[in-house]
Amino acid sequence: MRVELEPSYVLHSRPYRETSMIIYVLTQEHGVVHMVSRGARKKGNNNLQPFTKMYLSWSGRGDLVLLTKIEHERSRYTSNFRAQVQCFYLHELILKLIPKLSPEPELFDLYEYTLDSMINNPADEHVLRNFEMRLLAIMGHPLQLRYDYISDDEIEAQLLYRYDLDLGPTQIAVQRTQWNVVSGDLLIHLNDNSLTENILPEAKAFLRGLVKHYLQGKPLMTRRLLKVN
Repeated sequence: MRVELEPSYVLHSRPYRETSMIIYVLTQEHGVVHMVSRGARKKGNNNLQPFTKMYLSWSGRGDLVLLTKIEHERSRYTSNFRAQVQCFYLHELILKLIPKLSPEPELFDLYEYTLDSMINNPADEHVLRNFEMRLLAIMGHPLQLRYDYISDDEIEAQLLYRYDLDLGPTQIAVQRTQWNVVSGDLLIHLNDNSLTENILPEAKAFLRGLVKHYLQGKPLMTRRLLKVN
C-alpha cells in the first residue's frame, strides 16, 4: 500500500538501528501509524519535529511502514515549557487510548484545534478539559450528562450524583470522597460546555478519574514533568 502526502503530526519517536528512527504519527485519514524513517538520526537531519504539520508519504503494510517523503506546512513549536508538556500530554493520551490504524478524522481535527489553542494560551484549562471529553467520545465512551439514568429525571444543579461508567449519573444522598461523586452543577456545565473558573477543579478531578480508568494502569510520563492542568 502507498499513501501520498497525508496531513500528519509526529507524536513520538525512538531510535531504530544505527541511523533510523521509528516515529508514531497521527494522520488525518489513517489514524495513528507507526513508521520507519531511514537515516533520521544522521547529523543535520531535523525534519521530524513535534507540533509541526507535515505531509507524509509512506509504503508498506502491517504494523510498521516505511516513510518515503516529507513536506512541511508550518511549525507550531513553542518555547513555553507548560505548553510543551501539555501538548505531550495530548500525545500520550492518543498513543495509549487510541488503537493504531484506527481511522479517526475527527481526532485529527480535535488535536489540531487543541494544539493551536494550548500554544496560544497555555493557562486555559478549558482546552484540556474539552479535549479529554471529546477524546472519550471518539473512543466510544461519550458522557451521558443530562439525566439520572435510574429515575430519568433531569440533572439538578443543587443535587449530588454518582457517575457510573457506561450508564451515567444517578442521585445519591451522602457525600463520598470518590472521583465519580460529583455535583449536578458540574454535570450541567459539562453538558453545556460552559465550565467556569470555580468549577474547573471539580471538572479536572472527574475527567482525570475517567481517563485513569480507561488507561487501565498505563502511566502518564508527562505528569511527572509537570502537574498537568
